[in-house]
Amino acid sequence: MIIIISLICIIGIILLALLGNIPHRITIGAILIITLLASQTLLIADTHYHWGTELKVMSSKKTIYPLVNFPGSNHILVYQNTNQGKEQKQIYVYKGSTQSHKSQTTYSNGITVKLLINQSQKNASRIKSVSQYRYTNKADQILFAGIINNHQIKKNTVSFVLPRNWFVISKTNLVKAGKDIKKNTKKTVSKQLKDYLQEHPKEATNKSAIQREENELLKKYTKKTLVKYSKN
Repeated sequence: MIIIISLICIIGIILLALLGNIPHRITIGAILIITLLASQTLLIADTHYHWGTELKVMSSKKTIYPLVNFPGSNHILVYQNTNQGKEQKQIYVYKGSTQSHKSQTTYSNGITVKLLINQSQKNASRIKSVSQYRYTNKADQILFAGIINNHQIKKNTVSFVLPRNWFVISKTNLVKAGKDIKKNTKKTVSKQLKDYLQEHPKEATNKSAIQREENELLKKYTKKTLVKYSKN
Protein backbone atom coordinates (compact mmCIF):
# COMPACT_ATOMS: atom_id res chain seq x y z
CA MET A 1 0.00 0.00 0.00
CA ILE A 2 2.77 2.44 0.91
CA ILE A 3 4.53 1.72 -2.36
CA ILE A 4 1.31 2.45 -4.27
CA ILE A 5 0.87 5.72 -2.36
CA SER A 6 4.45 6.68 -3.22
CA LEU A 7 3.86 5.96 -6.91
CA ILE A 8 0.66 8.04 -6.89
CA CYS A 9 2.54 10.93 -5.30
CA ILE A 10 5.32 10.71 -7.90
CA ILE A 11 2.82 10.62 -10.77
CA GLY A 12 0.93 13.56 -9.23
CA ILE A 13 4.10 15.63 -8.89
CA ILE A 14 5.04 14.93 -12.51
CA LEU A 15 1.56 15.94 -13.74
CA LEU A 16 1.69 19.14 -11.70
CA ALA A 17 5.03 19.95 -13.29
CA LEU A 18 3.68 19.35 -16.80
CA LEU A 19 0.27 20.98 -16.36
CA GLY A 20 0.52 24.55 -15.19
CA ASN A 21 -3.20 25.48 -15.11
CA ILE A 22 -4.30 23.27 -12.17
CA PRO A 23 -6.04 25.22 -9.31
CA HIS A 24 -4.18 25.26 -5.97
CA ARG A 25 -1.19 23.75 -7.74
CA ILE A 26 1.35 24.75 -5.09
CA THR A 27 -0.76 23.48 -2.19
CA ILE A 28 -1.44 20.13 -3.89
CA GLY A 29 2.25 19.83 -4.81
CA ALA A 30 3.30 20.47 -1.23
CA ILE A 31 0.88 17.85 0.08
CA LEU A 32 2.13 15.31 -2.48
CA ILE A 33 5.79 15.98 -1.64
CA ILE A 34 5.17 15.72 2.12
CA THR A 35 3.18 12.50 1.63
CA LEU A 36 5.93 11.07 -0.60
CA LEU A 37 8.66 11.92 1.92
CA ALA A 38 6.60 10.47 4.78
CA SER A 39 5.91 7.23 2.89
CA GLN A 40 9.58 6.84 1.91
CA THR A 41 10.66 7.48 5.49
CA LEU A 42 8.19 4.86 6.68
CA LEU A 43 9.45 2.36 4.08
CA ILE A 44 13.09 2.85 5.09
CA ALA A 45 12.28 2.66 8.80
CA ASP A 46 10.23 -0.52 8.34
CA THR A 47 13.01 -2.15 6.33
CA HIS A 48 15.41 -1.38 9.19
CA TYR A 49 13.18 -2.06 12.22
CA HIS A 50 10.88 -4.74 10.70
CA TRP A 51 7.67 -3.24 12.08
CA GLY A 52 4.71 -5.56 12.27
CA THR A 53 6.82 -8.70 12.03
CA GLU A 54 8.05 -11.43 14.33
CA LEU A 55 10.85 -13.95 13.96
CA LYS A 56 9.84 -17.52 13.22
CA VAL A 57 12.28 -20.40 13.16
CA MET A 58 11.76 -23.35 10.84
CA SER A 59 13.91 -26.43 11.37
CA SER A 60 14.51 -29.60 9.41
CA LYS A 61 16.55 -32.62 10.48
CA LYS A 62 18.07 -35.46 8.52
CA THR A 63 20.45 -38.29 9.30
CA ILE A 64 23.86 -38.10 7.65
CA TYR A 65 26.45 -40.77 6.96
CA PRO A 66 30.24 -40.59 6.77
CA LEU A 67 32.12 -40.17 3.53
CA VAL A 68 35.06 -42.01 5.15
CA ASN A 69 35.16 -44.80 7.74
CA PHE A 70 38.11 -46.05 9.78
CA PRO A 71 38.52 -49.32 11.75
CA GLY A 72 36.55 -49.53 14.97
CA SER A 73 33.48 -47.73 13.57
CA ASN A 74 35.28 -44.40 13.59
CA HIS A 75 33.47 -42.05 11.19
CA ILE A 76 34.66 -38.85 9.55
CA LEU A 77 32.91 -35.60 8.66
CA VAL A 78 35.28 -34.19 6.04
CA TYR A 79 35.69 -30.46 5.43
CA GLN A 80 37.77 -28.37 3.08
CA ASN A 81 38.84 -24.77 3.61
CA THR A 82 38.25 -22.20 0.89
CA ASN A 83 39.64 -18.66 0.55
CA GLN A 84 42.18 -17.23 2.96
CA GLY A 85 42.41 -15.27 6.22
CA LYS A 86 39.22 -13.71 7.58
CA GLU A 87 37.35 -14.70 4.42
CA GLN A 88 38.07 -18.39 4.96
CA LYS A 89 35.02 -20.63 4.62
CA GLN A 90 34.49 -24.37 4.87
CA ILE A 91 32.77 -26.96 2.71
CA TYR A 92 31.56 -29.97 4.72
CA VAL A 93 31.18 -33.27 2.88
CA TYR A 94 29.08 -36.31 3.86
CA LYS A 95 26.58 -38.79 2.44
CA GLY A 96 22.80 -38.81 2.58
CA SER A 97 22.51 -42.60 2.90
CA THR A 98 24.71 -45.66 3.39
CA GLN A 99 23.91 -46.90 -0.12
CA SER A 100 24.64 -43.60 -1.86
CA HIS A 101 27.85 -43.19 -3.84
CA LYS A 102 27.30 -39.45 -4.20
CA SER A 103 28.50 -36.97 -1.62
CA GLN A 104 26.48 -34.07 -0.25
CA THR A 105 27.94 -30.75 0.84
CA THR A 106 27.24 -27.79 3.11
CA TYR A 107 29.05 -24.54 2.30
CA SER A 108 29.49 -22.17 5.22
CA ASN A 109 29.26 -19.03 3.04
CA GLY A 110 26.34 -17.01 4.46
CA ILE A 111 25.51 -19.84 6.85
CA THR A 112 26.42 -20.28 10.51
CA VAL A 113 27.78 -23.82 10.94
CA LYS A 114 27.78 -25.36 14.42
CA LEU A 115 29.65 -28.57 15.27
CA LEU A 116 28.03 -30.38 18.20
CA ILE A 117 30.55 -33.16 18.82
CA ASN A 118 30.62 -36.06 21.32
CA GLN A 119 26.85 -36.21 21.66
CA SER A 120 25.20 -39.20 23.36
CA GLN A 121 23.25 -40.47 20.38
CA LYS A 122 23.60 -43.29 17.90
CA ASN A 123 23.29 -41.52 14.55
CA ALA A 124 24.78 -38.32 13.21
CA SER A 125 22.37 -35.67 11.97
CA ARG A 126 22.27 -32.36 10.13
CA ILE A 127 19.79 -29.80 11.50
CA LYS A 128 18.98 -26.77 9.37
CA SER A 129 17.32 -23.81 11.11
CA VAL A 130 16.10 -20.75 9.24
CA SER A 131 15.02 -17.59 11.11
CA GLN A 132 12.57 -15.54 9.02
CA TYR A 133 10.60 -12.34 9.55
CA ARG A 134 6.84 -12.88 9.20
CA TYR A 135 4.09 -10.24 9.40
CA THR A 136 1.86 -10.84 12.40
CA ASN A 137 -1.39 -9.64 10.80
CA LYS A 138 -2.97 -9.01 7.41
CA ALA A 139 -3.20 -5.23 7.85
CA ASP A 140 0.57 -4.83 8.24
CA GLN A 141 1.16 -7.22 5.35
CA ILE A 142 -1.07 -5.10 3.09
CA LEU A 143 0.37 -1.81 4.36
CA PHE A 144 3.97 -2.89 3.72
CA ALA A 145 3.27 -5.02 0.65
CA GLY A 146 6.22 -5.17 -1.74
CA ILE A 147 8.85 -4.70 0.97
CA ILE A 148 11.32 -7.54 1.50
CA ASN A 149 10.52 -7.90 5.22
CA ASN A 150 8.05 -10.76 4.81
CA HIS A 151 9.97 -14.04 4.67
CA GLN A 152 13.27 -12.16 4.85
CA ILE A 153 15.90 -14.46 6.34
CA LYS A 154 17.73 -13.11 9.38
CA LYS A 155 19.88 -16.15 10.10
CA ASN A 156 20.56 -19.49 8.46
CA THR A 157 22.15 -22.10 10.74
CA VAL A 158 23.29 -25.65 10.07
CA SER A 159 24.20 -27.82 13.07
CA PHE A 160 26.05 -31.10 12.70
CA VAL A 161 25.15 -33.22 15.71
CA LEU A 162 27.79 -35.94 15.91
CA PRO A 163 28.12 -39.01 18.18
CA ARG A 164 31.34 -39.80 20.05
CA ASN A 165 32.70 -42.00 17.26
CA TRP A 166 32.64 -39.13 14.73
CA PHE A 167 35.56 -36.83 13.98
CA VAL A 168 35.68 -33.56 12.04
CA ILE A 169 38.83 -33.58 9.91
CA SER A 170 40.00 -31.40 7.05
CA LYS A 171 40.72 -33.03 3.71
CA THR A 172 44.43 -32.29 4.12
CA ASN A 173 44.64 -33.77 7.62
CA LEU A 174 42.55 -36.75 6.56
CA VAL A 175 45.28 -37.72 4.08
CA LYS A 176 47.88 -37.33 6.86
CA ALA A 177 45.82 -39.42 9.29
CA GLY A 178 45.38 -42.18 6.70
CA LYS A 179 49.13 -42.33 6.05
CA ASP A 180 49.87 -42.30 9.79
CA ILE A 181 47.47 -45.17 10.49
CA LYS A 182 48.68 -47.20 7.51
CA LYS A 183 52.35 -46.73 8.44
CA ASN A 184 52.27 -47.16 12.23
CA THR A 185 49.19 -49.19 13.17
CA LYS A 186 50.60 -52.69 12.63
CA LYS A 187 53.83 -51.96 14.48
CA THR A 188 52.16 -50.19 17.39
CA VAL A 189 49.34 -52.71 17.83
CA SER A 190 51.79 -55.65 17.61
CA LYS A 191 53.91 -54.16 20.38
CA GLN A 192 50.90 -53.42 22.58
CA LEU A 193 49.54 -56.92 21.98
CA LYS A 194 52.91 -58.41 22.94
CA ASP A 195 52.89 -56.37 26.16
CA TYR A 196 49.35 -57.54 26.86
CA LEU A 197 50.27 -61.21 26.45
CA GLN A 198 53.25 -60.77 28.76
CA GLU A 199 50.91 -59.43 31.42
CA HIS A 200 48.30 -62.13 30.69
CA PRO A 201 50.28 -65.27 29.74
CA LYS A 202 47.21 -67.49 30.13
CA GLU A 203 45.62 -65.78 27.13
CA ALA A 204 48.50 -66.78 24.82
CA THR A 205 46.69 -69.91 23.63
CA ASN A 206 43.22 -68.33 23.48
CA LYS A 207 42.87 -67.26 19.84
CA SER A 208 39.50 -65.56 20.32
CA ALA A 209 40.79 -63.56 23.29
CA ILE A 210 43.88 -62.51 21.30
CA GLN A 211 41.74 -61.48 18.34
CA ARG A 212 39.39 -59.54 20.60
CA GLU A 213 42.26 -57.70 22.27
CA GLU A 214 43.91 -56.96 18.92
CA ASN A 215 40.68 -55.45 17.61
CA GLU A 216 40.33 -53.34 20.72
CA LEU A 217 43.92 -52.09 20.44
CA LEU A 218 43.37 -51.30 16.76
CA LYS A 219 40.25 -49.34 17.63
CA LYS A 220 42.01 -47.37 20.37
CA TYR A 221 45.05 -46.53 18.26
CA THR A 222 42.89 -45.45 15.32
CA LYS A 223 40.80 -43.21 17.58
CA LYS A 224 43.92 -41.70 19.17
CA THR A 225 45.34 -40.90 15.72
CA LEU A 226 42.09 -39.35 14.49
CA VAL A 227 41.86 -37.16 17.60
CA LYS A 228 45.35 -35.90 16.78
CA TYR A 229 44.26 -34.65 13.34
CA SER A 230 40.67 -33.59 14.08
CA LYS A 231 38.76 -30.55 15.37
CA ASN A 232 37.31 -32.63 18.22
